[in-house]
Amino acid sequence: MSLLTTEELQKLSGLTQAAAQVKWLKRQGIKHYVRNDGRPSVTWKFVNTPHESGVHSQNKTLQPNFGAINA
Repeated sequence: MSLLTTEELQKLSGLTQAAAQVKWLKRQGIKHYVRNDGRPSVTWKFVNTPHESGVHSQNKTLQPNFGAINA
């Protein structure tokens, strides 16, 4: 897997500070890891296919249970 370079992540997010990049990645639903130095580490696969990286499986849309309504 190919990791984004610092420059690529800055260009993608438009941000230079590591903490701001981490927040941006979370808002975009892009799976990432935070390194010991506080910088995010993310692969191109996570950027290009976030639905396949398991991120969106946690964000299920709730639907009402109409069967529970007693008429």
